[in-house]
Amino acid sequence: MIKIDNIKISAKSNINIKEFVSKQFVLKSEIYDFVILKKSLDARDKNDIKYVYSVALKTDEKSEKYLLRKYKNISEYVSKPYEAPKRNSDCEYDIVTVGMGPAGLFAALILSEAGYKPVIIDKGKCVEERTKDVENFFEGGNLDVFSNVQFGEGGAGTFSDGKLNTGIKDPAGRKEYVLNTFVKYGASENILYDSKPHIGTDVLRNVIKNIREDLIKRGVKFLFSKEFISLNQSEGIIKEITVKDVYSNEESVLKCDKLILATGHSSRNTFEYLKDKLSMEIKPFAMGFRVIHEQSFIDKAQYGFDFENIYEGLEPSPYKLTHQGKNRGVYSFCMCPGGYVVNASSEENRICVNGMSEFKRDSGYANSAIIVQINKEDLDDSDVLSGMKMQRDIEEKTFKAGNGCIPLSELKSFFEDINFENDIEFVNNCINPDKAIKGKYIFTDITDIYPDFLNKAFCEAMLDYDNIIKGFASVNPLLAGAETRSSSPVKILRNDTFESNIKGVYPCGEGAGYAGGIVSAAIDGMKVAESIIFN
Repeated sequence: MIKIDNIKISAKSNINIKEFVSKQFVLKSEIYDFVILKKSLDARDKNDIKYVYSVALKTDEKSEKYLLRKYKNISEYVSKPYEAPKRNSDCEYDIVTVGMGPAGLFAALILSEAGYKPVIIDKGKCVEERTKDVENFFEGGNLDVFSNVQFGEGGAGTFSDGKLNTGIKDPAGRKEYVLNTFVKYGASENILYDSKPHIGTDVLRNVIKNIREDLIKRGVKFLFSKEFISLNQSEGIIKEITVKDVYSNEESVLKCDKLILATGHSSRNTFEYLKDKLSMEIKPFAMGFRVIHEQSFIDKAQYGFDFENIYEGLEPSPYKLTHQGKNRGVYSFCMCPGGYVVNASSEENRICVNGMSEFKRDSGYANSAIIVQINKEDLDDSDVLSGMKMQRDIEEKTFKAGNGCIPLSELKSFFEDINFENDIEFVNNCINPDKAIKGKYIFTDITDIYPDFLNKAFCEAMLDYDNIIKGFASVNPLLAGAETRSSSPVKILRNDTFESNIKGVYPCGEGAGYAGGIVSAAIDGMKVAESIIFN
């Protein structure tokens, strides 16, 4: 096969990419196989926005040799798909995975491919029941602290935009395996080549259910509403764990030779228990607000004011922004085109928010976390859980500020409340919170949620962003607080074989500090499974 890079097609054109390649390069020869490897959008010239492709194809040998000689952007293409490892011994392990997010699920997938039958537990419910609990909470029902946006089958990413982009360089093909697995279980094939792929929360829920049903057929055992509460070791080697049914409080013991700790970044009770058991260190993280704009404003800023009359089919536009202040960075995180701000709380009397988008991204509103870096110097280095405690403190203040609801403010009011000097002329926004937010909300003063240094760094960044995306601040977006759980506040240390200081215990994924999204967490779970199989 051959690979053709940097194929540019105007977004004004409706031509099929395979048809274009055939006419432009292959001419009269027949194409026997054709794969889109990558598709991105180049919107730098708003008068001529282009789709940029890389493709692989197979045609006759003579034509391939000719094309390789003629074009600099054509090269030989050899696909090296990921090969799931097979068990290289007769060892029978009792393997327990704690957490059913992407790290735990993909660890179970790889182990099952090798013939193992791990047990996988989660304090939350299966995704079908979890979805009902989450939707009930959004509509004003009570928070279930065990079944919510953070906890349950699929992990926190289940109720998000479902972004699948990652900067991980992985020549072993794990990334492609993850994406192909999602497609196998129900995701759109475009995630295989889109430069910024996303599944969407509505599709991802079904994908997660399909993965579970297949794993059960392979012999994997799922235990829902079971919380890991302790581990027993002998001479530094894991022997068993104790779990508790979160509703009946009934405890049971599971024999365990290998324990994969794939807990998420919000498993605070687990962090508290493990503090004196496993080697851990403080990990920097970031906090801030969800910033809400009309999606049409973002689209016009990125594609041009009159883009709707020029182009058809352009997807709701994302953005990525960074700002470097005097002592800390501020950046956009988990930007959700056409999405919603959701109440992502998992503890009583504490509120945090997140962003969520469905596959079509058609809410009419864009939101992104604009978060400020929290450095180690901001934390108590004598307490490894000081970052977690800071998060909890902020979430308690958020709960009080909103009287139990998501607290909202217009940016103009926020600037005025902290006496932040600026010369921006704000306009009246037209945002309808009922359509932009999932969960109860209230307009209020949100300046006391965060310390002064964070508020000022946030405002300085918003002024900077107003110069990058004209009007980003002056259109007076809404701010929703508080975005506190962008990443884990701790890192559980592990060695070259992915084990902690207790042999047989494998910290894994985002909660342990080794991932930053769905794909990277899934890849980390795969690596841990491989280590168990080979070692």
